[in-house]
Amino acid sequence: MEYLAFSGFMLVAQFSPGPDMLLLIRNALTHSRRAGLWTVAGITAGLCVHLTLVLTGLALAVRDSKFLFPALLIVGGLWLIRMGFQLVRHPPPPPDPGDLDVRVPLADRAAFLQGFLTNLTNAKAVLFLATVVLGWLGAAPSWHRKSAAALIILGQAAVFWSLFVIALQHPAVRRGWHKTARPLHLLFGCGLLALGARALWSGFLLIR
Repeated sequence: MEYLAFSGFMLVAQFSPGPDMLLLIRNALTHSRRAGLWTVAGITAGLCVHLTLVLTGLALAVRDSKFLFPALLIVGGLWLIRMGFQLVRHPPPPPDPGDLDVRVPLADRAAFLQGFLTNLTNAKAVLFLATVVLGWLGAAPSWHRKSAAALIILGQAAVFWSLFVIALQHPAVRRGWHKTARPLHLLFGCGLLALGARALWSGFLLIR
């Protein structure tokens, strides 16, 4: 029951609004299913790095550092702002509502790196995992408990985010996207700009 509760909590957290979710929705709707799945792979790889930091105890050092955590916030904020500006400055052309198969090309490597860097530079992920996961693991956790936590988080990310990408490819969803592509594209860009600005400001406040 304890593992089930942890799984449910982490699943809700993974689908909460944030940079990963905004990027995933945007890539899955704008590009192909393949690009969306490569984005999932990149996000999951970023989670692997964060979990390694957590399970080895390095996340606490990053979280409590007067330099590392603010630096991660600033770098992550700059990355999100860069992506947000790209989306705002280059909205997609008006699509043909009659053609649901139109996809903007995106290389596998580019999709993977977008997901990986967006997750990797999300300093809030370090803070969240260091607080929640370490709290659930308890003092001196066994390797079995650590492995279970890692499998739950990474397994849910890979499986449910992939299913989410596939669901976004449904014709009804794509019809809605075709009708509102440009404003939603701008909305995603503004969302990333807001998240980036918040991370940047938080980083500067910690340095002062």
